Amino acid sequence: MDIIGTNMEEKQRKSKKAMIIITALIVFLLIVSIVLFVSIYYLKEAQFKFNIDGKAISTKTMQTDLFLYEGDNVYISLPDIAELVGYKYYNGGYKQYTEDKNQCYLEGKDEIVTFENEENTIYKTPVDDLDYTYFTIDEPIKKMANGKLYISAKGLNLACNLQFAYSKEENEIKIYTLPYLTNLYVTTYKNAAIEENFNNQKALLYGLLVVQNVDNTEKTSSNNNIRYGIHNLENKEIVGMKYTDIEFNEGSEEFIVKTEESKVGIITSEGDTKVSPQYDALKQIDKNLNLYMATSNGKKGVIEKNGKILIYLEYDEIGIDSTKFPTNDIKNKYILFNNAIPVKQNGLWGMFNIKGEKILPVDYYTLGCISESGSSNRNANNILIIPEVKGIVVSKQFDINNGKTPYYGIVNSKGQEMINMGLESVYSIISNGQEQYTIIYQGKSYDLIQFVEQYINPDLWRYNENEYDDKNNTIVDIDMDINKNQNTITNETTNVIQTNTTNTEPVSSNIQSNEINTNMELN
Repeated sequence: MDIIGTNMEEKQRKSKKAMIIITALIVFLLIVSIVLFVSIYYLKEAQFKFNIDGKAISTKTMQTDLFLYEGDNVYISLPDIAELVGYKYYNGGYKQYTEDKNQCYLEGKDEIVTFENEENTIYKTPVDDLDYTYFTIDEPIKKMANGKLYISAKGLNLACNLQFAYSKEENEIKIYTLPYLTNLYVTTYKNAAIEENFNNQKALLYGLLVVQNVDNTEKTSSNNNIRYGIHNLENKEIVGMKYTDIEFNEGSEEFIVKTEESKVGIITSEGDTKVSPQYDALKQIDKNLNLYMATSNGKKGVIEKNGKILIYLEYDEIGIDSTKFPTNDIKNKYILFNNAIPVKQNGLWGMFNIKGEKILPVDYYTLGCISESGSSNRNANNILIIPEVKGIVVSKQFDINNGKTPYYGIVNSKGQEMINMGLESVYSIISNGQEQYTIIYQGKSYDLIQFVEQYINPDLWRYNENEYDDKNNTIVDIDMDINKNQNTITNETTNVIQTNTTNTEPVSSNIQSNEINTNMELN
């Protein structure tokens, strides 16, 4: 019995010892597992995370220099982010056809945005249009050591119509694109009316939602009883659903609304009436000045932000057709050099300034020169403005040899004459990515910039275009010498290009003043 009892005690002791060992191993493995789990968790947390529209983007597929960091700020490579958010990247300015690495533009489905190194102004334009709206971003575009152009996070939000969020603590970047946000709000709020209107989609980025009085899942194309309003993103009413159309204007962050009587006005994002609905159409022509082109009964004018008329609605056109001057880089076809507003009436052109003062009589045949006018150079480009000297090309027609012949001159943005109507043509060519300007006088070509710098009073073209005083209103006489080799103009005869007169007659040895009828009937 003692032997049996001793054996059992020995077995129990060994079994207990084994249990202790097993328990210790389990505890050890559990601790190791916890440590591994915590380590993996913290490693994952410390690892960079990048999401677009809720989907993780593998760091293996993205450029290593897509993001650059300076303190708490992150900068994004424009060429590398473009495709990820629905854009295509191109070097050079839009419609400039150069490979200038200091400029670029991104082309999306509905909009094109242009950038320039060390500039904090960007330009947005609808696709297939040259109607720019400019915006100021928080920091200038930066060209980094790798040769790429970078933009700040806030700048990218505005430029590419998205929401960008960076968390330094969580080492995470999240981007939500406009198509994603549009779909989110259309499915969340059945009264959302933004699915087919790109401008109204952009209102989401400003905390605003255009709504309608019918469910957006219904077919509404033939429903004439639809009415639109404005809510915030919590679907709280700002403007009641009583308008037949509403469109968001990103430049002013306001809405153009249309009534049942087909009259349009302006309502602010707070719901206040800024311009009562009384016009047939309204279009913002300058963001900073908050000027609008108004149309009524087929006639156009300009009104201020408070509805005050700046230019009476009696003109056929306001602004020029910038598509005729594709290489001229006209940022605002309604206001040239931040001051001159072109107007057209009864087939003739003139200009007002932004104060509503007429600075050029409405009796000019054209604004700008079409390249086939007097130029045999097939590479010649149409030209309206000469940015280097703040010049605007103008023309009048004259009755010569039983026909009508246009002659060209140049005025500045204040309407002051720089070169009178003596030029047969004015055009530009692109050479080494730079635009070069040429004038044709009596069949000979001259470099326009050299001519202006040598002969034209600097007060007429070196002024600050943001200052509109008339202190320097004197046009000086120019005594010119011709030296063909030096590309300057000489006075071999008394027939010189006049730059000190308001006489509209072209100066030419074979044109007598009595042949010119400045009140002629135009074709």
